[in-house]
Amino acid sequence: MAGMKQGATYLLPENASVVLEKQRYLIDSRSERGSVLVSSADRRRMFLPGKQLDHLLRDGACVLENEHGEVVAAGIEDDSFRYLNQLSSEERKNVRFRAALCYAIHELVGQGLRLSEGILNKPQVRQDICKLAAMHFEGKIAISALRGGSMTRVFPLPKGRTLLKYYRLFEAEHFDPLALQGKHRWKGNRTSRLAPELRPLMTEASKAWLDKRKPPMAKAYQKLKLLLKAENMSRRGRGEAELALPSQASLRAHIDKHVSSIGQQIAREGERAAYNKRGPGSTDLRALMFGELVEIDECKLSILIPIKRPQQPEEGHSSHGTAPKGAEEVVTKRVHLLLMIDVATRMPLAWTLAEQPSADATLELLRMATRSKEREKVKHGCDQNPAPAVGIGKVRNDNGTGLRNREVKEAMAGLGIISVDTRSYHSSDRPFIERLFGTIESELISGLTGYTGNAAGALPGYDAVENAKLPLDALYQILTRYLVDVYSHTAHHGFGMDGRTPYQAMQRVLKEAGMVRPPSMRSRRIHLGGEVKATPTDEGIKACGLPYQSREFQRLRDLYPGKWTVCIDPDHIQAVTVQIEGYVGVIEADLTATYVASLTLAEFVEAMEERRRQAPQDAEVSEYQFVEALRAIEKLNATFEPKPTKGSSFSTFEELEERAQRVTSGIHLAPSTKLLDVIEPGGLMADDPVGALPVGRGLQPALEPEEHLEDETVTAPASASRLGRPDTKGLLK
Repeated sequence: MAGMKQGATYLLPENASVVLEKQRYLIDSRSERGSVLVSSADRRRMFLPGKQLDHLLRDGACVLENEHGEVVAAGIEDDSFRYLNQLSSEERKNVRFRAALCYAIHELVGQGLRLSEGILNKPQVRQDICKLAAMHFEGKIAISALRGGSMTRVFPLPKGRTLLKYYRLFEAEHFDPLALQGKHRWKGNRTSRLAPELRPLMTEASKAWLDKRKPPMAKAYQKLKLLLKAENMSRRGRGEAELALPSQASLRAHIDKHVSSIGQQIAREGERAAYNKRGPGSTDLRALMFGELVEIDECKLSILIPIKRPQQPEEGHSSHGTAPKGAEEVVTKRVHLLLMIDVATRMPLAWTLAEQPSADATLELLRMATRSKEREKVKHGCDQNPAPAVGIGKVRNDNGTGLRNREVKEAMAGLGIISVDTRSYHSSDRPFIERLFGTIESELISGLTGYTGNAAGALPGYDAVENAKLPLDALYQILTRYLVDVYSHTAHHGFGMDGRTPYQAMQRVLKEAGMVRPPSMRSRRIHLGGEVKATPTDEGIKACGLPYQSREFQRLRDLYPGKWTVCIDPDHIQAVTVQIEGYVGVIEADLTATYVASLTLAEFVEAMEERRRQAPQDAEVSEYQFVEALRAIEKLNATFEPKPTKGSSFSTFEELEERAQRVTSGIHLAPSTKLLDVIEPGGLMADDPVGALPVGRGLQPALEPEEHLEDETVTAPASASRLGRPDTKGLLK
C-alpha cells in the first residue's frame, strides 16, 4: 500500500470555512493558480498561491470548520476509487479479504489483544484471525503462503507487519473498506520524457493531420521536423541544447491525449459525418398507433441486375400488332429500393424497386401501404401474413428526388398525411428505416448473385458484372419473401420492442392502441390513382381500354359535353371516379367487363398484350380466349426462368395507359351476358378465381372456328374444363 502523497490536493467539505491565525475565512474559489479566501470579519480578500492552502492543512497550521463552528476533516483528492464497483472483480475480492482481516483484528483488540508485529505472527493469533475473518469473507483463507499450484482460489494470510499496516489504515479511515484498495496502478515513472518545449511544436504540427483532406500522419510528422529544425537553430544561437526529435508514435499519442476521438473525426470527416457515426441518437417512443408515424427512404442496392431497355417501334411500323424485331440492348445496373416501415411496430408496409427514384415510385409505395398485400402473398408464395391496409398519419422522409416533389406532396396533402422533410445525411432523424437498409444489405443482398460489395473494390476476387443473372422480378420476389416471412417474424431488440417480432408488436398495438383507418376508395382514386381524359358515349366511358357505366351518364352526357376526367386506381379497376368540369358532384362508375374485375390494371394490359401476340388478326376478344390468355400468363410465371426485365417492379400509370390504348385499339370488349356462377363439382372452395364457367349452349366459339361440332352433346376441350348440360330429367318437380 502506498502512503499519502506529499503533493496531495484536499477535498474541502461544502460550506466549510478556514480558520487561519484565529481568523475565519470563506473559500471564494480554488484553481491551479491558487486559492482565494475572503475574511468573514472585514471582507478582506487573501490569495494563497499554488497548493499553499493544502500545505497548511497538511501541517495543521489551519483547520476547517462547518457552519456550526465544528471542526471537520478534509478528504484527499487523489486517484483513489470512491466506490466498490469502480474496482475490478479481482481487486474487489482483495478489498473484501483485507477488510475481513481488519474486522477480525478489531474483534481481538476488543477482547484485550495487544497489537504488535510479533503478536500478530503467533500461530494461535493467526488461527483466531482466520476463524473470525471467515465469518466476513466467503473465500478460503490459508494461514501460511502456499508454494506451487494455483493461488486463485486461496487467500494466504499476510505476515504481522502487513496485518498491522492494514489495520492502522483501516482504523484511520473510520473502517472504510475502500481505504484498503491497492495502489499498484501508481507504480512506475509517470513523468513525461519529452521536453516541455516540444509540446507546443507537436500541437502545431498536429494541425496538419486534423484536416478534412485526411492526410496521413507522415504529413504532420514532416511538419514537426521542420518546426523542430527551426527551433533548434534558434536554440543554438542562444547557446542552449538542442531538442531531440520525438517518434511518430509520440506525436500520435500527443494528439490522442489532447483531442478526443469524436473531435478527431469532426476535424477529418466533418461535423455531419461525425454526427451520423458518433451521434447519441434517441431512445424515445416516437409512435404508439399502427400507421401513426411511418418512415420512407430510398437506397441503392449493392447488386447488379440485367435490364432490357424498352424497344421503340421503328419508323414505318404500325403501333398495333406485334412489335418489330430488332437488336435489344441489355445493360447491368444497380436498382433503388424504396421502403416504408411503421415506426410503432417496425413492420414493413410497402416496398418497390425502381431504376431511378421518382414520384411514380413513391406513389406506388403509398398505394401499396394503404391496400391489402394479399395479392403479393399469393403471387410470390409467402407463408406468413403481410401487414394489412392501414392509413398514414405522418410521414418522415429525406430530401430525395423521389420523395420531395410536387406530385407526392399533393397526394399526401389530399389524404390528410402530415409530411415531415428531415435533414439529409442525418441518419438519426430516420433511425429505423436506415437500420433496416443495413439489415437487408447484410442478411439478404450479400448472399445473392451479382452482389457488388458495400464499397468500391470490396470483392476483388468476384466479378459482379459476369454474375449479374438475377432478373428484377426474381429480386422483387426474394425481397418480398424476406420482408414478409423472415424480417417480420424475427425477434427485434430495439428500444420499445422488448424482443418481440414486428408481427407480434403489430398484433399488440392493434389490440391496445388501434390503427389509422385506411383512406376510402374514392380518395385513393383521386389522390393516388391516375387521370384519363375520355368522352362518354351511350355505352358509357372508356379508360385505359376498360368500359365503365353509370346511371347518371345518360343524364349528364347532354348537359356537359366534351371530355370528362376519369380517376382510376391501378390496383382496383372495378370502379372509377368521374369528375366533370362545371358539375359539383362526383360520379362513381362501375366496370361492365366483369370478367376482368379481379385483375389489376397492369395484369389487364399484360393479358391483352398476350392475346395480341397469340392471335393478332382477331379483332374481338372472347371471354373464353381471354381466360386462356390469363392461364397462359400464370403458366409462364409458374415456370419462370431468369431473363432480363425492365428496370422497375411496377409500371407507371402513363405506361399502362399507352400500352392499353395500343393493344385495345379496334377491340370491342363485350360485357358478359351469361351467369358466371357455375363451377366444376368439388371446385366451390378452389383458390383459382377463374372458376365460374357457363353451362350448355351459348358458349363462345372454340379457338379453332373452322372446326364445327357435330353433336350438341360434345363437350369443350378437356383443357378448358367445360361442363355440358346437366341431366336433370325426372329429378326436379
